[in-house]
Amino acid sequence: MMPRSVWLLLVVSLMLVSCGSGYSSSNNNASGEGGSAGGGNSGGNSAQDVDGVFSAVASNGYTFTTIILPNEKLYGIYGTISGNQLLLDGLITGQGTTNGTSYNASVTDFSFTGTVSSGTFSASGFSGASMDGSLAESGNVTTFTAASDLGSVWDYGTTFQTPASPSAISGSWTGTLLDGMTTTVTISSNGSLTGSSSGCLFTGTVVPDSSKDNFYDVSLTFGGSPCSFSNQTANGIAVEYLLSDGVTNQFLAAVTIGNSGGTVFAAER
Repeated sequence: MMPRSVWLLLVVSLMLVSCGSGYSSSNNNASGEGGSAGGGNSGGNSAQDVDGVFSAVASNGYTFTTIILPNEKLYGIYGTISGNQLLLDGLITGQGTTNGTSYNASVTDFSFTGTVSSGTFSASGFSGASMDGSLAESGNVTTFTAASDLGSVWDYGTTFQTPASPSAISGSWTGTLLDGMTTTVTISSNGSLTGSSSGCLFTGTVVPDSSKDNFYDVSLTFGGSPCSFSNQTANGIAVEYLLSDGVTNQFLAAVTIGNSGGTVFAAER
């Protein structure tokens, strides 16, 4: 996977977590394979023991944040840090399984360039405060020890396990897609969604997940040309949280079209 020229997320995070401010376009000259991460809240033998949110800097220098859902599906973004800014390089997602105290997943890596590659993710040593893991992709192995975001804005007990609120995301959001395009999204109180990005129109839904954890299920259907995913439907997750200034809300959504394409939407208001 190639590094990228990308937009900035002033959040040390993927689709959730941490403290930050915003994002803008910039240039990232780092090289190497993409980093990834897995999360959990405690060691154990089930999905309920590994779901959660973790962040780390991997052995290849990439910073990442990821979420493992109650159904053991993994979503994560990765990039490099410049000052307090994360230069976003891509999205990784895959379905994992838990065996004893180990978590393993086959993952697909969606780069900002549109390149799609595959790999395997493994994690163990869940302690409630950290976990050890590795990502093998294209003959390269990236290792990491990921700290839990316990105690931050996405701590497991009081935030991740709080049901998502439709009212928190209703209204208009203006942000950027993974390819750097400015995008506007409007979400109604019932979860229906409309959006536009450089002439590409799309519709969809954003609704709280049935697990009652603090994330949303997203479905987007894109219109015809000039949409990159013309007439296709993408599915994924979204999160919303308050930044450290106590005023600004961050909204992050990641969706994929099977294993063929994926994008991330980042916005704040």
